[in-house]
This record gives sequence, C-alpha cells and structure tokens, in this order.
Amino acid sequence: MTVLSIPSKPFETLMPLAPSVILSNGRPHVPQHYVQYQHSITSVAQIISEIEFDTHTPLFAAEDAGGMYLQVGLIGRENYDRSHTIRPQKLVYGRKWRIDRDTPSSEIIQTAFLAIKKAREHELRELLTFRKAAGQVSAPFSSHQDLALMAQNPELVHAPKTVETAEALRSCLLQWQFAQRPIEVLHIEQRHNQTILLDIRLGEPPLARKIEADFPEFDGLELTLLLQNSSASELLYALMDALIAHSDHWVARHFTYQGLHRFSRKLDPHRIAELSISTRPYQRDMQNKPFEAIFRLSNYAVDAGRAPDLGSGPLADKNRQLISRFEPLAGHLPGGYATKHERATPAEQF
Repeated sequence: MTVLSIPSKPFETLMPLAPSVILSNGRPHVPQHYVQYQHSITSVAQIISEIEFDTHTPLFAAEDAGGMYLQVGLIGRENYDRSHTIRPQKLVYGRKWRIDRDTPSSEIIQTAFLAIKKAREHELRELLTFRKAAGQVSAPFSSHQDLALMAQNPELVHAPKTVETAEALRSCLLQWQFAQRPIEVLHIEQRHNQTILLDIRLGEPPLARKIEADFPEFDGLELTLLLQNSSASELLYALMDALIAHSDHWVARHFTYQGLHRFSRKLDPHRIAELSISTRPYQRDMQNKPFEAIFRLSNYAVDAGRAPDLGSGPLADKNRQLISRFEPLAGHLPGGYATKHERATPAEQF
C-alpha cells in the first residue's frame, strides 16, 4: 500500500475523499488546495520558527483582541541620529500583519516574506536624505510625512515641470545621501526613446557608520537608474525605487523556509510551473462528484468568510456606488450590501 504524503500537523486536515497526485520524482502527495486549515497562535509560531533570514530581524507571532498576527522586529540604530559617534543598538517593530485561522500555511510564510521587505523599506526611506545649505536635513521619502498637510497644500509639494541637463542631474545629487553615504554619478546616457540611463555609486560612509556595519549590502553599491524624463524629481524617485528593489532582492536571496530559498532567483520558474500544474488535475478530480461537492463547499465557505461588512457612512456610500456599477457581480458581496441579484453559490465558485 502506498503511503501518501499527507499533512500530519494538527492544524492541517485533508478534505474528505481528497485525491492525491504522483510527483515527477515518484513521490505521492495530496495538494495543499485539498487541505483545510485551522491555525492557532501555536501553529503560526511553529511555522514562523522555521523561517530564517538574518540575525538582525526577529520574527514574532502573537495574538491580541483583534486576532493572531505576525510582526517583524529590526535591531538597528536611530536613523535620525546622524552624529559621528557609535550609536547604541535599538529594537523597533513593523506593523502587525493579521493572520486568519483558515490561512493556508504557505500564505503565512509569504506574509512573513512581505513583512520583512516592508519593514526594511520603512527604514530605507528614512535613510535617503536631503541636506540644505544651512545644514537642515530631511528624509522626504519617509513614511512619517504629514499626508493631510500635503493634501491641503498641494501647491507646496508639486514638482515643477523642468527639463534638467546632465550636469544639473549630477549636481542635484550633491545634496543627497543614503545612510550618510554620498551618491556619485558615474555615467549618464540618453536612449533613442528619450529615456535616460544613469549609473550611480554609493560612496563611503563616515567611520562610525562603517564600524556599526548596518545594511552592509549597500556598501559601494552601484545601481543603474532608468529615468522616464530628465527632471530632478524623476531622478530621486528612481533612486528610491532602486534602493528598495536592491533591498527586496537581498531579502529574496536570504529568506528561507525549512532551508528552501523560496523566493531566490536560483529557483526555475518553468519547473515551479510544471510542479504547480502537476498538482492541479482538476478535470480528473472533479469527476468524483462527492468530492467535488466537498471541495466547492469548502472554497465557498472560505471565500464567504473573507467578505467584510459594508458598514455605514461616507466610505460605505462610496463603496456601494462603486460596486453597483459592476452588477451583477460574481463572488461575495460585502455584508449589508443590498442587491436584487442573488449571492454566489458554491457551484459558481469554481
């Protein structure tokens, strides 16, 4: 008798009558979409404990009145202390990422991956700074700008419609630093379609920053920016985007789950696609009518449980008007949304 590769964890249960597949390496397996999940804080913590990234980024699993969540910690320094002394290390936290009890385990892992990227992005946005001639320093890309103030005074923040020369673009970066590193323009090239390629390099930070050795992956980094036009604003946004992209690639290279670099570019997308296709023989599996009914009902229940309540007030009115433009809609409408059309049934969900 063949022993199937079935979930053996208490928070993962096979759907009744769930079929299996045989992988190309000969191993039998029950696909994850035929598994029902009932996570607890214990199971979420167990999954998170099998993730590795680096020694400065602890991952936490916790629960409060709003439910379960995972959260990223970052052991670093005070970004707004730009002195030339060694700064003490501090632990800061990213936002809480909510986890539903029926969330597939793979999605919990992917949420942790995204949470790390966004926590690092938050820090990076504080490190790209502008220094005025008088010495004042600002981090305009940080997440701490007053958005209400900007919305009420748009004329104070709109970029002028200017076309800069290559020399002006070089000069623009003289007032900018990343993590107290100067930014050097190596080469500027205008392409045939009027876009601009701009090669830059991050210079040496002050001695204290070198000793601290935070974000070492940016030391001496060279980047190529693609500008859609030759304005200073375009240059600065492209620079911020490139720094974030470099950080995201760094996370992808070093993030592992059970030793697998799931998001590394060393994994072959074609082979991932083949593996995914092999675990989804729906035409075969839906011929089993009793299982088909179970499968559809399970998917229906999960999707229905994710539909929010419409609520009341201006936001509810706005969403009601938006949704009404697309009626009739399949799927699950928010609770409290009045419509003459019937809600989706389990049979319509697949």
